[in-house]
Amino acid sequence: MKAKTIVITGASSGIGRAAADACLAAGYRVIATARAPGDLERLAAIGAVPVPLELTSSQSIAQAAALVRGASGGVVDVLFNNAGYGLQVALEDATPEALRRQLETNVIGPITLTNALLDTLRPGAKLVFNSSVLGVCVVPFRGPYCMSKFAVEAASDAYRLELASRGIGVHVIQPGPIEAQFRPNALRALEECLGDRTPRLDYGNHLERLRAVASTEGSVPAAAVAQVFLDIVEGRRTRPRYLVTRLARMAAYAKRALGSGFDRLARASEPVVERR
Repeated sequence: MKAKTIVITGASSGIGRAAADACLAAGYRVIATARAPGDLERLAAIGAVPVPLELTSSQSIAQAAALVRGASGGVVDVLFNNAGYGLQVALEDATPEALRRQLETNVIGPITLTNALLDTLRPGAKLVFNSSVLGVCVVPFRGPYCMSKFAVEAASDAYRLELASRGIGVHVIQPGPIEAQFRPNALRALEECLGDRTPRLDYGNHLERLRAVASTEGSVPAAAVAQVFLDIVEGRRTRPRYLVTRLARMAAYAKRALGSGFDRLARASEPVVERR
């Protein structure tokens, strides 16, 4: 039997790289995207087919889709929309440019790529989105990222309804804290967004958390998410959504149980203080 072809975006590190490693080890053919040439070389070295992709560029998306078609022979068994980053800034401090980039990278780009590859997904194929527990509940200083992940949740539901008649499964993975490059990337995005401006809110505690060397309490290795993804690929998991990490499950349960009462917990998790 011919090995399945798996397309994974954002495979330079973290969850994407762990998913690529897991799928290659299982004998699948992996087409993996990244932005930096060095990352693409490293993906080629482990046996993946590297494809450059910048999700904020429609031209790059079109070129990547064409390369995926050529490398896959026009048939993709699983598309994992994993690429993304977190803009962790208060909404009042978010610039229009920063908001556009967040939504283009996390929502619009993945949808555009998916649409460009939809006809390569045959009956039995799977479309997987990497969302977050922050696509279920909101905490302070994460507004832009939460917005993007709530949109990913809605997009996945729309695809699930609209692609059901074609026999394409749609799944969402909702990780909690993961040991990856997420925090350094989030810190860089925050600093770029704020620039030289003096924000109205005190970012002291938030910056301290993003700059911490130690992993967030309750974090798990990226391989834990990769295993859930591999289980979806191999049909061991068939539900629409999967929360990963104990903290993610607890937060999602609290949100369902408390409704708007969850706001109190969210405010306590990271106090919002105005500068004097």
